[in-house]
Order: sequence, then structure tokens, then C-alpha cells
Amino acid sequence: METMPRGFPLKPIDINGQLLSVGDSVYIRSVASCITELPEEDRQRLLVLVGQMRSVVQFDRFGFIWLSFTACEQSADFCLFPAEVGRV
Repeated sequence: METMPRGFPLKPIDINGQLLSVGDSVYIRSVASCITELPEEDRQRLLVLVGQMRSVVQFDRFGFIWLSFTACEQSADFCLFPAEVGRV
């Protein structure tokens, strides 16, 4: 059985300590965890999402929260640390 890195899986808790579940509406507070190695076009696509609301699509086995680029879709397009969002 594969072991998780230290600190994983992440707890499904937002920046304010509120429990998160699939389907919850969240406010994107940061995308810093996922933009460091991306091309500039992809970085900009993610940066414009800061301040917007999305629904939690899923959590992966490491506890990352998956969200969609568009507010009306439920596709898992990118992931963030749970602490990078705030529950609405």
C-alpha cells in the first residue's frame, strides 16, 4: 500500500476552519499553489478566478479540492489546497 506524504491527506477545511463538502459553494482566495510551474497563459487563466465563486467538484485522495473553470459546469479542471478557498 502506498503511503501518503507527511501532512496528507489534507483536511477538508477552508481558510476559516469550516468543513467543506462536494457541492459547497466556495470563494477562491488564492491560486498560488498551482501556478508556479505553468506557462503564462495558464497562470493568467487561473489568476482571474481569484475572488470568484465555484462549487466543489471533488476531493482527490490527497485532499486537494477540485474546481471548474466555469461556474455553471461540474468538471474537475484544477485543484487547490482547501485553505485557499472560503466557504460561502
